[in-house]
Amino acid sequence: MRITTQMLNETARRTGIPINQNTLLDYINNDGSGSSGSGTLLDALDKNQKVSSVSTENYKKLGKAADSLKDLAEKLSGKGEESFFDKIKESGETDELYKTVEDYVAKYNSTLAELKKSPGVMNQYYGQMLQEAAEENSSAFEKIGIKIGKDGALSIDREKLKGSSIEDIEKVFGASGEFTSKTAFLADKISDNALAAMESVSSQYNNSGSLYSQFASQFDFWG
Repeated sequence: MRITTQMLNETARRTGIPINQNTLLDYINNDGSGSSGSGTLLDALDKNQKVSSVSTENYKKLGKAADSLKDLAEKLSGKGEESFFDKIKESGETDELYKTVEDYVAKYNSTLAELKKSPGVMNQYYGQMLQEAAEENSSAFEKIGIKIGKDGALSIDREKLKGSSIEDIEKVFGASGEFTSKTAFLADKISDNALAAMESVSSQYNNSGSLYSQFASQFDFWG
């Protein structure tokens, strides 16, 4: 059966879509170039899907970075005979110590960068808390060759780090300090928040999809 403009208009009248300026066919197929200047419902949903996809990817990267930071922070701040620093002191493998500190700094910077890319008040708050934890240890950082940039990111003077004693490094990154324990705690919260945000974005898109289904069902001419 051929669908005519008259039939579309009649369906529009039944569903309450205004038709005094555009036909229902125009309403559905409008590309946004008409006098109304607005896109179609499909355009809006497609845009929402793209935004959701980008947001989900951002949160996924943030969660991954935070999990990596948490794991390494817990490794460095461990206590007892099997703690990381006790093993280093026993083995004398300082190269492993330096590499671990460098990895930690990289993961810290990655988490901070992803927080800045991700929307939301909580992400701003966690980013601020991470930076404050670092700033509280700025003097101890400087002693072992670590500086805090204007953007909050950490940088390492490798030669100065390698010239530092295990004990000085332990004061910052070991169980006796608070820096790694604070960052482990924050990283856990950041990861949880990123997961919740991903679920929220997914839920919003699913709701939009349901909205389209409900809208489309009103124009089932063969029902």
